[in-house]
Amino acid sequence: MNSEEIKTGEYSNFDTGISTIKSFNDSLETTKENINKYKESLCNDGVFKGPISDSCEAAFLVIADKFALETENYSTISSYLEQSKNRYLSSDENAKQLYLSIKGDGKLQVTEGLAATPYVNPNAEQYQVDFINQILPSAIALYNEKGILPSLTIGQACKESAFGTAKPGSGYNVFGIKASGWTGKTANASTKEDTSNGLVTINASFRDYDTLEAAVHDYGEVLSLERYDAVRAAKDYKEAAHAVKAGGYATGRNYDNSLITDYIEAYNLNQWDPVK
Repeated sequence: MNSEEIKTGEYSNFDTGISTIKSFNDSLETTKENINKYKESLCNDGVFKGPISDSCEAAFLVIADKFALETENYSTISSYLEQSKNRYLSSDENAKQLYLSIKGDGKLQVTEGLAATPYVNPNAEQYQVDFINQILPSAIALYNEKGILPSLTIGQACKESAFGTAKPGSGYNVFGIKASGWTGKTANASTKEDTSNGLVTINASFRDYDTLEAAVHDYGEVLSLERYDAVRAAKDYKEAAHAVKAGGYATGRNYDNSLITDYIEAYNLNQWDPVK
C-alpha cells in the first residue's frame, strides 16, 4: 500500500467558500473606494457647503463604519474556513499515516492520540474518547496476535461496559464475560438476558481481572473458540459483528446491529481496521 492508494477527503468546498468570501471582500473594497471618490468630489471639491456638506460628511462616515464591520465579518469567516480546512487535513493525514503503517505481514501499529481526532466522533464525551484511547493499543495488539478486528474489540468493550462505566468486580471485565468454566477471580453482578419471555434481570457470576490488558487477552481467548472461527476470518466489522452474535456471545436479538450502528459506525471505530 502506498500514499497514492489512500483515499483522502475532498476539500474543494472549503476552497470554494474561501474564494467566494474573498470575492465579496474585494467587491466591498472596490465599492468603498468608489464611495470615497464620490465623497471627495461632493464634499471636498465644494459641490456641497455648510450644513449640507456636514450632513454628507457624517453620512459617509456611517457608511465607512458599516463597510469596515462587514469587511471584518468576511475576514473572520474566511479565517474560520481556513482553520477548519487545516484541521480536517491534519486529521485526514493522521488516518493516512495509520493505514500506511500496515506492514506487509499484516501487523498494525498504534498511532498515539488518534482517538482524540474528529475521526472518532466530534460529539463524543471526553470519558468516551478516553476509554477508546485506553483500550486502543490492546485492541491493535490483539488483532496482530489473533486477527480479531480492532473495531470489534473496541466496539464490544464500549457496548458491554458503557464506555468503561459499568463493569463488575474490579472494573476491568469490560466485555461482560461470565465466569462459566473460569478458575480465576469472580464477581457477582446483575445483568439483563433476552429470553422467550422478553428481557429479564438475573444475577450472574462474572470473570474478574486485575488489568484491562488481561481482560482483552481473555476476550481474545474466548473468541479463539471454534464457534467464533467466522469472527476471526471476517473481512470487515459488519461480518465480524454478525459472526460474534451468531456464535452466541450475547442473547440480545439486535445485538449485532446495535454493535455496528450505535458503536462501531457512530464512533468511527473501523478507522483502525486494516484495509483488506
